[in-house]
Amino acid sequence: MILIVDDQIENIYSLNKLLKSWDFEVDTAQSGEEALKKVLKHDYALIILDVQMPGIDGFEVAETLSGYSRTKEIPIIFLTAVNTDKKFITKGYASGGIDYITKPVDPDILILKVRTFYRLYEQTLALSDSQKILKSEIEARKKAQQELNDKVEHLHTTLESLPQIAFRADAFGNVFL
Repeated sequence: MILIVDDQIENIYSLNKLLKSWDFEVDTAQSGEEALKKVLKHDYALIILDVQMPGIDGFEVAETLSGYSRTKEIPIIFLTAVNTDKKFITKGYASGGIDYITKPVDPDILILKVRTFYRLYEQTLALSDSQKILKSEIEARKKAQQELNDKVEHLHTTLESLPQIAFRADAFGNVFL
């Protein structure tokens, strides 16, 4: 799911329509505070974040998210019409943004970026699932190896406790003690 954070409802509406037209699942927040609450409750593949908002601005939201282990890996694309100066772009990257786009936005370019980050999110989930499966397999193999080692040890103990007898046999298979 993609989270769009913007204090302007018309910006949310247009981004929401664009992303949904490409079959992305979208959630929205109209403030930094609302975004932070939603991020604690849901998993997001990407956050498209406005820079200039009342209360907590986009930079503060990104810095807060980068401070938590659960949210620090969520990619953030800053999207702004106002803060287009180099110092704001630099601040966007420094606060945890992966990209910084200024308006007017080319929808085709935005969709390409969103698809790229979404594909990376899906690949990360697939790797995480593979890692869990491998860990489970390793644990099962360790358990099987330990069980095998225990059985071998038990057999050695059993063999060592048997009395040893000396005998000889002739060519005809007769046994003599």
